[in-house]
Amino acid sequence: MRWIVRCGVGLATLLLAGCGFQLRGQAQLPPELSVTYVQSQQAIGTPPGVLSRKLRMLLASNGVTVARDPAQATAIITILREGSGRRTVAADRFDVKREYFLVYDALYEVRLANGKMLIPAEGVNANRAVLFDENRVLGFEAAQESLVDSMAEDLAWQILRRLQAVKS
Repeated sequence: MRWIVRCGVGLATLLLAGCGFQLRGQAQLPPELSVTYVQSQQAIGTPPGVLSRKLRMLLASNGVTVARDPAQATAIITILREGSGRRTVAADRFDVKREYFLVYDALYEVRLANGKMLIPAEGVNANRAVLFDENRVLGFEAAQESLVDSMAEDLAWQILRRLQAVKS
């Protein structure tokens, strides 16, 4: 019986290794991004968007020093535009909206401290579908907020992967 369990564990290990599975680990970013400032082009007086906050946290967790002052940074990531919205996908015969399509998109650019444009203005987006139940309106709002947060995190990962692929 033990040998069957050991063989099963061994086989599972071989399958995972053979398919290329590996834990994500830290991103390998160019050295020019070692100290990065993230700025948002939101209106003056408004807090930065969800994407800006998520990107700062993601960069910091991947070994990048996130500067508080752009003068101290070796690179500046500017979120030129970010926003979310929804549109109706399906309605019932009484025109009660039953399904929505949520979209979160952003436009960003990356510039080095010496003024060189590393990544010109480039867009990223994510979308999700959410069902509406008129008996759970509060739950719908909470689900929508959670999905927007999740999409912002997806966009931050998209930007990080793009930074990882850039050749300076």
